[in-house]
Amino acid sequence: MVLLYQSQYYLSSETLNKSLVYKSFFKYNKRNIGTFCSFLGGRTVKGSIKRNKQTGKWDIVVDIGKDPGTGNRKQKKKRGFPSKQDAEKAITKILNELNEGTFFEPQKLTVGDFFTIWFKERKSSVERTTYNNQLAFYNIYISPKMAAVKMYEITPIFLQNFLNGLLEETDLENSTIHKIFDVLKVAFKRAVKLKVIKENPVYLVDLPKIKKSEMNVWDLKQINYFIKHVLGVKRPSKYFTAYLLAILCGMRQGEILGLRWKDIDFENKLIYIRQTLSHDGKELRINTKTKSGTRTISIPNRLITQLKMERKTVLENKLKYGSNFEDNDLVICTRHGRPVQSTNLLRGFKKDAKKVGLPVIRFHDLRHTHATMLIGQNINPKIISERLGHARIGITLDIYSHVLPSMQQEVANKLDEIVEKF
Repeated sequence: MVLLYQSQYYLSSETLNKSLVYKSFFKYNKRNIGTFCSFLGGRTVKGSIKRNKQTGKWDIVVDIGKDPGTGNRKQKKKRGFPSKQDAEKAITKILNELNEGTFFEPQKLTVGDFFTIWFKERKSSVERTTYNNQLAFYNIYISPKMAAVKMYEITPIFLQNFLNGLLEETDLENSTIHKIFDVLKVAFKRAVKLKVIKENPVYLVDLPKIKKSEMNVWDLKQINYFIKHVLGVKRPSKYFTAYLLAILCGMRQGEILGLRWKDIDFENKLIYIRQTLSHDGKELRINTKTKSGTRTISIPNRLITQLKMERKTVLENKLKYGSNFEDNDLVICTRHGRPVQSTNLLRGFKKDAKKVGLPVIRFHDLRHTHATMLIGQNINPKIISERLGHARIGITLDIYSHVLPSMQQEVANKLDEIVEKF
């Protein structure tokens, strides 16, 4: 319990920690300027309370220690308290926090200053494409609205208004807005760790729900038709092997374009996913983005045959172009051995799908086609999840939940077969 003396005024604050042991008192002179002295943890903490003549409200000043860099005295100032009692309670709260070691004084960095520091650190800790994307989001959307604002002034309501502005003034998809706030979330999380701010305001903002993009897949009949006829169309693309890797292995685009010959075990019919190509085609990345992405996939004989044919083509080009051939050991490459740009693969697949007369789906939908094809054959979802490189089986079940209801009747029919009639 703490006694605060002010003539007849006597304060016993319930907000004080019971373990807090110090003596504190306020003294007011004729001009109603109060001073106090508190003996806290073996040191003296001083401060004052003063009424502002212009506003009629009360202001406080509290010594909070010394600057470790300069040795100069540091003070905490707050203005605008409606009453003397409110000002005294504010001082009591600060003293409590100082005693418990929870007092926090926000640094006066602007958002622009902090992000300059953060991006320098970020450049060496994330992939180049991730860094470039985050920098672009900051420069285009965050900086114009926040760069000049102090970090401690970024409150949940400030961010909610920022979000409302994005929703009203732009045509951005909800998924893109989430990516912008992901940048803010990671940056402010780092700011908390560096003690620039006390807490992360991004966690308290309600973001719009992301609408799931429509998934279009081919059925078994369409898959077989495509594989059988795509090589017979006029001027087909050179990416048939890439199509089979997506359809028969469920591999991602970057995994297909980063696949090396040394990652294929022809004898045991296995593919090891160990390298990927970045989205912009400028960087071959050793290892995958996630631990679950690095995996082993069993492959069928049909794909083994096609891979051997592809290897023969690559070796012929290597001999043909000699020193002009850039040997990256890639399975899917240009005739000069260089990585294939993802836009060229997507464009080629779209043209080939049109030429054979099938519904045009995204190249990524071939991965979904692989998954739904296996689900339709009652393959264990755990095995499917491992082939796709999902971190948890729950991800697989969530993505392909729309396929599962059609299998419910099959389960019911199977139960009729195995349970005796009564």
